[in-house]
Amino acid sequence: PSLRRVSTRRKLYSDFYFSNILQWLLLQERVWVQCSDRLLYTLDWATSPKHILLISPIIIMVEYSYTLRQDKVEYRHLYRPTSLSSPHHYFEFHHHHHHHHHIPHIEKLGPSEWGICAVDRDNPRTRETQEFLKKSDFTYDLITKSSDSKNELHISSIRNLVNMGEDPVAAVKQLCLPTTRICSLTITEKGYCCDVNTGDLMVDNPEIKHDLENISEPKSAIGLICSALKTRRDTGMPPITIMSCDNLPGNGHVTENAVTQFAELLDPSLREWIGENVTFPNSMVDRITPQTATAEAPIISEEFAQWVVEDKFCNGRPYWEVVDGILVVDDVMPYEKMKVRMLNGAHSALSYLSYLCGYRDVDHALAAPDVHDFVKLYLAEVAQTVPKVPGVDLPWYQGVLMERFSNPNIKDQVQRLAEDGSTKLQTTMIPVIREKTKTGKASHMLALAVAGWIRYMAGVDDFGAPIKIKDPLKETLQPLAQQALSQRDVLPFMEAAFGAKEVKKMRSFPGKVQAWYSRLLSEGPWRVLDSLDEFAFGFADFGEADDFQSNPFAERTITELVKLTYQDLHSMFETYDVDKNGYLDIDEITNLLEDFVGRCCTNGGNKIKEIYLRLLFFIFFLSHVFHRPYTLVFNHALT
Repeated sequence: PSLRRVSTRRKLYSDFYFSNILQWLLLQERVWVQCSDRLLYTLDWATSPKHILLISPIIIMVEYSYTLRQDKVEYRHLYRPTSLSSPHHYFEFHHHHHHHHHIPHIEKLGPSEWGICAVDRDNPRTRETQEFLKKSDFTYDLITKSSDSKNELHISSIRNLVNMGEDPVAAVKQLCLPTTRICSLTITEKGYCCDVNTGDLMVDNPEIKHDLENISEPKSAIGLICSALKTRRDTGMPPITIMSCDNLPGNGHVTENAVTQFAELLDPSLREWIGENVTFPNSMVDRITPQTATAEAPIISEEFAQWVVEDKFCNGRPYWEVVDGILVVDDVMPYEKMKVRMLNGAHSALSYLSYLCGYRDVDHALAAPDVHDFVKLYLAEVAQTVPKVPGVDLPWYQGVLMERFSNPNIKDQVQRLAEDGSTKLQTTMIPVIREKTKTGKASHMLALAVAGWIRYMAGVDDFGAPIKIKDPLKETLQPLAQQALSQRDVLPFMEAAFGAKEVKKMRSFPGKVQAWYSRLLSEGPWRVLDSLDEFAFGFADFGEADDFQSNPFAERTITELVKLTYQDLHSMFETYDVDKNGYLDIDEITNLLEDFVGRCCTNGGNKIKEIYLRLLFFIFFLSHVFHRPYTLVFNHALT
């Protein structure tokens, strides 16, 4: 009989009657099914008399009663006949949440097929983790939490952990094993040893210098990869895929750039071999995983998980398509921009201002209305630069992010999010600022986020308490941040952080940062965040200053609009104060607003911005006169 291949994410059925397949299978001990050139499946009836041993992606669920029973199914995946391993660099908490979590799902298809050998630097945490994994037989616990649920998993996908600092030769040998097919990376932005402004390999980096002279005992991840690739080429072994999982736009391209530049300096022929044989797929990992206090503590992660990976592998890969939460696609870029700009960018944006306001846990910060509103405004502003993402509604994704940030069961630390700002902002905010500058769209929340970072980098809060700064450019940027604190000038800091040429291209953006920074110093972060209501409905959105003269709104000055609005208010007030008590109740205000909007439309014609701004000025006047929050008055105006 022929078998119908159906997606394993849904319930699976066959094209033939269960009674026929049952009778057919009883006559045979083992049936082999060849479905494609690279997938081989087996149906084993003899070893399991009550149900068929199941091979994905073709799943046939049969019992004597002919009912489908998902819990009776066993999986065996014969994707590769030999045991494979996938080294990972480096073994940190932030990697547990995707490979280690997803590999067990793959193991349902064959426990001996894929595993992970971790490689890490030599530090106290690595040694502690090494000891713990040896005691626990290389297993650990992962607890996923949502706001109202909890799930515990036992992870057993790790095969070994190599301390690269103690034994670099062992790390190279691991990558040179014939069973090694993929080298994945989570080494953070600074681990690629590339200049954040130019993208060029930093040849003056001490580790890069050492590795170029001692390639057999590398210290950097880039040196380790090139050492292994050189050995594999020289011994005639097949290449391996180098897969970055870091929060970097085009992380595959960044990795390829760093590796090929290093190879060019080491051996030009190696660079040529890498270009012809090695692949560097892009990927996007989306899951919040706070750092654990000790190696023995269970990993705590949120329930949400998404991993998007480019289908670009040169030496095989696990059959990830069968695992929920993983997408194997041809183009990662839309997903990557969405995640890096919105989730990672919002993380950085909220971290600096939240810390300055005294918050230490992310969920506590998001519980504060002012911080919550700031993050919401930031996401809405950044979403304008995110391209259409297949299968994702951006407003829905923004709402999901707010829920995830607010999850009280994930005690993510604000200061963890604030680390390495000089590298994070290059990927999460600078591309957004560039696009905003070109289009002339508002970038107020971006400017406030950058101002908050500069204030944070001074290393002291408004109460004089020290702030522990962790940043690769700390020695350069912290003195400039302290200088900005005394001289109230952010330009030297921005030029050092982003590059003078880049800052010059930003046009009016540095001025916006300066304005927010001055307010942070004079008013404090709490009052600044409390003042963001006006941005919630666009009062401050005048566009870029350079484009102001081309705006039809420029035909009337701000002063003219204020005077015109006040005249309307003055002439209309007595008319609508029916009881002549000098006070307008809500019904009277509502009637007044309806008339005012009508007047705006009559006087302003189709000049929408003029109508809009006049209405907002009017709302602020009402707020001042009646001593009511203008957000409350605005709600009535909106109604």
